[in-house]
Order: sequence, then C-alpha cells, then structure tokens
Amino acid sequence: MKKAKAIPVPPPPGYLEEWRATNNTCLVTGATDGIGRALAIRLADAGQTLVIVGRSKEKVSAVLKDVGDAGPHHSHRGFVADLSLISEVDRLADEISQKLPNLSRIVLCAAETPGFRGITGEGIEAGFAVNYLSRFQLLSKITPLLKDQSAPRVVSFASPVTKFELPDLNILNDPDCELDSWDRGRAHTNCNLLFLMELADQLKDTDICINAFGPGLVLTKQMQGYSAMRRFWLGMKSSLVGKSAPYAALPAMHMLLSPDFAGKTGGFYECGTKIPPDTQILSKEIRQQFWTETTQLVHLAQANKG
Repeated sequence: MKKAKAIPVPPPPGYLEEWRATNNTCLVTGATDGIGRALAIRLADAGQTLVIVGRSKEKVSAVLKDVGDAGPHHSHRGFVADLSLISEVDRLADEISQKLPNLSRIVLCAAETPGFRGITGEGIEAGFAVNYLSRFQLLSKITPLLKDQSAPRVVSFASPVTKFELPDLNILNDPDCELDSWDRGRAHTNCNLLFLMELADQLKDTDICINAFGPGLVLTKQMQGYSAMRRFWLGMKSSLVGKSAPYAALPAMHMLLSPDFAGKTGGFYECGTKIPPDTQILSKEIRQQFWTETTQLVHLAQANKG
C-alpha cells in the first residue's frame, strides 16, 4: 500500500496564530527530557495549558519554569510519578481525574531506553512497565474523564515502522530470557500499537481520537544507546533523522491542535507519513486476546503492591 503524506513538517505559515486561538489542557508524560520536554514547551508557547509528568521532582520543577516562561498566561501544573509502578500510575490517574476536569489532550511520551532494567516489587520488568503497561493503565483509568470532554485527542509515541511480531508478555517479564535491547524495544512498540488500535476501535462511537506517532531518529539521549549500524538503518527509514527535539515535536503538535486532525483516530504516523498497520494489528481476535493478557498483568502488579 502506498504511503500518504499526512502531516506538514514544518507546519504552514500562520500555524502558531491558529493554535494560539485555542486553549486546551494538555497532559504530557515523560516531559522532563528529550522530545517530551520540547513538546511541552512548544505547546505552552502555542497558548496551551500544560500538565507535565516526570519521575524527578527537581526536573519537573525545572521544566515547569521553562513552560511558564514560554506560556506565562496560563496556570501550568506538574505531577511526580514513577511510571514503572502500576500503584503509582493508579495514584496519578486518580489525581488527574480529581484535579483536571478540563483535560482534553494527552501525550504519552514517557519511555525508558530499551533493555532489561530489573523486576519491580510488583513483579513487572521496569522498562516494559514504563514503555507500555503504564500507558495501558493510565489511559484505561482516565478514559471516563476524556468522554466528558469536547473532541479530546490522545497521541502516543510509538513508531509504526517497527517490524511487527506478536509480543509475548511472559517473555518480556522473564529475567532469564535472552532478548537483547533492540528486540525488547521493538516488542514494547508493538505492544503499544496493538493496544492503541484496540482502544481506538472500542471508542469509535465517542469523540475521542487516539493515534500513534513515531518521531523518527531524533538527537536525544536515548539515541546514544543505539549502535552506529542501528542509527544508519533507522536513518534510512526516517525523514527526521538527526533533527532536534523541538523540530521533531512539530508533527505531534499538529496532531494535537490542528483542525486537520479533527475526527481522525486509529492512525499510525511516522514523522509526516501515515503508515498502514500490519494485518495482525487489524485482527480483532488478536487485539482482544492481547488486551486480556495485559489486563491480567496489571492485576498481578496490583496484587503485588507493597
């Protein structure tokens, strides 16, 4: 299937004036580093009210200052949460539901560099919990809040150009498995793509728009974890190879704020291109079974709390 350009990069002239005419409350996870930080600051500059999430209290405070400097006319907020723990995700979701009644934009950007990062006290591999399970649980818990908003949008950072292989959740949580960092990262991405497609399908009769976005190979700290061969291979796939985080954030901003994306849901985008999903991701049976397995894993983590 032919790929189709979907997002102008950079956006057309006058886009900032158009976006500044709106004021959405935007939640950004992973907002203390890399693209998440750049996106939060750019959204504030575009007239939006920011809610940032990070693991470090000091980093959250520092980014809040930068966000306040970029968008001084709004009351921005920060939350501290360790997204490797489902108990922390549940707490965060409860706080969001209570304190952010007008939340209408969500960006799931929090991520760990691929690799085995140890088993948490809840029995989940920490990197897998941050990169996938936290997103599943956070969105599942705040979906009722989103349903009360006018045309809310969710953008989850997950690259659809990743080769699809059905993830095995048991292997991803087995400390003795031999998956290397690259294979783990690919599996985490495929988990997210399956989940996002299924959630978009479940919510197709609502106003909630949910899409996946891959920013390409961007100059962030995470890129340092890739070998030269991997960087070269990714560069062949990405039109944003070597670009800065603020530049790479522009397509995500377009998906969140532009009228062009009103009503568009269940799409996979890499940089400015819409990517057709793998046939297995389109399988309702596969997605529902994967949803059931993920829910069981969340329940396991909740049972191990404390």
